[in-house]
Amino acid sequence: MVKCPKCQTDYPEGTVFCEECGIDLPEDSERKTEPVDLAEMAWVETGEAVGVPEEVVTSPLGLRLRIPESGRDVEVPLTEAVNIGRLDPMLDSFPGVDLTHDGGQEKGVSRRHAKISRRGREVVIEDLGSMNGTFLNGKRLIPHFPQVLKSGDEVQLGWLRLSVSFTK
Repeated sequence: MVKCPKCQTDYPEGTVFCEECGIDLPEDSERKTEPVDLAEMAWVETGEAVGVPEEVVTSPLGLRLRIPESGRDVEVPLTEAVNIGRLDPMLDSFPGVDLTHDGGQEKGVSRRHAKISRRGREVVIEDLGSMNGTFLNGKRLIPHFPQVLKSGDEVQLGWLRLSVSFTK
């Protein structure tokens, strides 16, 4: 079982967010993974790390979302999962990427619409059960079923389009 850190409600393993208060619940990987201590790794003359898991060396470090309609670029680190949606302090909704000022409400973006996170060397996007859906390159995502996200992909949240790229 997973216990909500805010309201203490119990949920089965794998539950993404608390239905009572709306905050993200800790993921299984966040509870079980031990951090990699890069200071203990040996380096060879080529500059390649020896003993460093491949995801540490090759994973993108940041996410850039371009919002063509508003002309805004949003950059966020991929050190933890990034929630995308609309700000609503009354309902305790504080997404990592707030699309309120990009016409989010008018374009059908939910308060808790989608989540982007790293899984090993891959970056995945997951619809969080949004009302108007999340689309990856024109195909609607099945809620709570992560799909691999690549640089150059187009994501649509409701009717709001975003272009995806990664930063190192």
